[in-house]
Amino acid sequence: MVDTNFAKRFENATQKEIIHALALTERKAEKLALQTKENKERFKFLQSKLKSSFSLRKRGEKAIQDEPTEETKAILAKNDPSPYTSFDSVLKAVDDELKVENAQSSLSK
Repeated sequence: MVDTNFAKRFENATQKEIIHALALTERKAEKLALQTKENKERFKFLQSKLKSSFSLRKRGEKAIQDEPTEETKAILAKNDPSPYTSFDSVLKAVDDELKVENAQSSLSK
């Protein structure tokens, strides 16, 4: 579905203006596709790291870790226990958070 403001802008556009807009839109689509691909790769990587972390935790082993980030250090300094007991509980929390964000964004439109 095309935004009505966008459609009105090109109602009386010349062929040259339409071609230019088409080229810009195509570049934006390519950029978004690349970002989506990168995000999927990052998600898969983080997902596998989290799964292995939970697997090691179940076996009572400790994972070899890099130096924690400042954000991680701040969280650890609070001494709050992790609210997640398994990988599935993490995925459920992320899904719930995304549902809330999607609901809020659809209400604001």
